[in-house]
Amino acid sequence: MTEPAKTPRYVEIDEALRTEIASGVHAVGARLPSEAVLCDRFGVSRFTVREALRRLQADGMVSRVQGAGSQVLRDTPSGVFVQNYRSMSDLTQFAEATNLEVLGTKDTILDEDVARRVGGIAGAPWLTILGLRRMANGEPLAFVESFVPQRFAVIAPELARRPGPIYAGLAEAAGEAVRDVEQETQALAAPSHVARALGIPIGGPTLRILRRYSSASGTLIASFNWHLGGEKYIHRTRIDLEGS
Repeated sequence: MTEPAKTPRYVEIDEALRTEIASGVHAVGARLPSEAVLCDRFGVSRFTVREALRRLQADGMVSRVQGAGSQVLRDTPSGVFVQNYRSMSDLTQFAEATNLEVLGTKDTILDEDVARRVGGIAGAPWLTILGLRRMANGEPLAFVESFVPQRFAVIAPELARRPGPIYAGLAEAAGEAVRDVEQETQALAAPSHVARALGIPIGGPTLRILRRYSSASGTLIASFNWHLGGEKYIHRTRIDLEGS
C-alpha cells in the first residue's frame, strides 16, 4: 500500500503561523518571530522558513521588510500582495516572493514612447519577454512585458525561467553592477493584449509599474508590470529620515 505523500515542512510552518495569527498569538500590527527564531523552533533551514513567510505574504497576511522582519497585517487571507520598498533588496524580494510564468518572447522595434521609458533608441531592435507573475497561491498578480537590449537576447529568456530576479543574471553576464533603479507608477486603461492576459475587459483599470535597471553601459532590463487595477497589489514605501 502506498504511503500518503508527506506534507512539506514549509506548508506545516505556514499553517501553524496562520493558526497562531488567527487565534491572536501574533496580533495584527505585531511582528512575527525572526527567521532565526522560527528556524530553531521548527528545526528547519532559512530557505524553508522564507518559503512559509512568502506564502503568508502572498495572501496579504504579513508584510516583509529586509532587516525589519515580518509584520502581521490581517488575521485572514486577503489575496493582496503587499510590497514594501526601502532598498534594492526589497525589489529583489518581489521576484523571490512570486512566480513568473514565461508566456513567450518576440522581437520588438522600439517606438518613441517605449524607447524613452526603457532607456533605448527609437527604431532599435530589442527583445520582449512576456510573462504572467503569480502569487504563491497561483492567482495572477501582474502581466509582465520585459524589454531587453539585443546584446542579451540569447541569455535573457533562460534567465527569466529561473528563480529570482532577471536583472541580477544580466548584470553578471555584463560584468557590471546595477548602478541605479528607476521606478514609475501609472494608472492606465488596459490595452487589448494586457486585458486578454489578465482576463479583464479591454479598457479596464490597471496599475502599470515600470522598473528599469541600469549599469554603467545602459539599461540591463526594463519591465512593465500591469497589475489588476491595484486591487491585488499594495505598493508601500518607507523613507527613513533619521540622520538626514
